[in-house]
Amino acid sequence: MSCFRLHCALLGFALASCGGPHLVTVPTGPQPAQVVPLKVDYPPPPAKVEEIRIARGPASGCVWRDGYWDWSGGRWEWQDGRAVLPAKGCLYAQAKLVWNTDSLSFYRPVWFPDPTLKPPPKTCTEIACVPPAANRSGNE
Repeated sequence: MSCFRLHCALLGFALASCGGPHLVTVPTGPQPAQVVPLKVDYPPPPAKVEEIRIARGPASGCVWRDGYWDWSGGRWEWQDGRAVLPAKGCLYAQAKLVWNTDSLSFYRPVWFPDPTLKPPPKTCTEIACVPPAANRSGNE
């Protein structure tokens, strides 16, 4: 291997290990015990591929919440992922399917207070991030 190639390989490795751009997602936890699942007739289709539009930089506070299939009126409906401001001290339990011997149970995604915090937050609601006015018109 030539000296140039070796330097290029080392530079590439150094850049990759520095943690280039990465997606920050919502803080997650298991489904809370008090959540009651829905009985569904069949599993959802595969997840959709989504274009992730999120403000750049940690200063925005925005994180990504994945889209998911939701059971509504006897059929599955896709709920788009989006950039959100997570409530401080709250966790997000992702959608979950559980196969039982005679049925299929669906747990809807839910925001809930982190059980390790004392006192826990009073409410856990999802707040959508709104892009700056310049980005809404397609200008960056």
